[in-house]
Amino acid sequence: MPKKPLFLGLLLLGTAFWGISYSVVKAGVGYADPYSFQTYKFLMAAAAVALLFPRQLARLTWRAAGWGLLLALPQFLGSTLQTIGLQTTSAANGAFLTGLSVLLVPLGKALLYRQSVAPKMWAACVLALVGLYVVAVPGGWHLHAGDGWILACAVAFAGYVLLGGRTAREPHLMAMLVVQLLGCAGLARLSGWGAGYALAVPTAGAFWQAVGFTALLATAYGYGVQHYAQHYLSEEKVALTHLGEPLFAALAGAVLLHEAFTPRTVLGGLLIFGAMVLAEVQLRGWGRRPKTAKASVPPLPNATLPSYP
Repeated sequence: MPKKPLFLGLLLLGTAFWGISYSVVKAGVGYADPYSFQTYKFLMAAAAVALLFPRQLARLTWRAAGWGLLLALPQFLGSTLQTIGLQTTSAANGAFLTGLSVLLVPLGKALLYRQSVAPKMWAACVLALVGLYVVAVPGGWHLHAGDGWILACAVAFAGYVLLGGRTAREPHLMAMLVVQLLGCAGLARLSGWGAGYALAVPTAGAFWQAVGFTALLATAYGYGVQHYAQHYLSEEKVALTHLGEPLFAALAGAVLLHEAFTPRTVLGGLLIFGAMVLAEVQLRGWGRRPKTAKASVPPLPNATLPSYP
């Protein structure tokens, strides 16, 4: 099977795990503060990746460790800023504004890396954003105090995708991911101490089930797949797949929490799916990239990509 559609499917599965995790976390996170939850989640995810890839971890280099720590910063910032913003804005605004990263990624690619983006990719991003608006904002747009925090979160997530594109050809990607996840765990614990929370040790089974699901499937699998997928997929396509997250979240909410699954969700999902198809099909003239200016970022050396789990 060709690598691109294979990793696109694996990435969509990871996005499904992210969407489902909302319902799982909602049932278990109330037993402890969010900083403790984040700490356990990242530590468990790091342990799982380390156990699966011990030989990569044994060959960890200072360069890979540095990249891992650098990636931990936008990943943790995006998650934290989103949590702060959702305290003073609606879930609809939060989902839509976070989705703006689908436009920030090609914009950042053009401005920071001086790499042109195919016109059909811009069209696909706009179409996907329209679909996200249909899904996430059923009652019309209303400004809230936390919207600025969510916009900052979108910038952080876009930065994570762009930075991931720079590291996609690095060797020992899973060793780098272990460092990244440990860095996120450390940032979560420092943030908890700063907010006055000691590390909680809940006894509720629902809490540890939520930690286990988000750590193993939404984090270890989800981010591991993205690391490998960015070797084969452009940053814009990776950002597009992320917009499937609210669709899977709505579906999981309907199945697990008996929440409403409305016609708007179906329509928005079709628009997002159409955007993904548009990004993949070859359109005469649309798929061609204009001549690109010389990249300001030096190309990474070629490296042998390790096999994917």
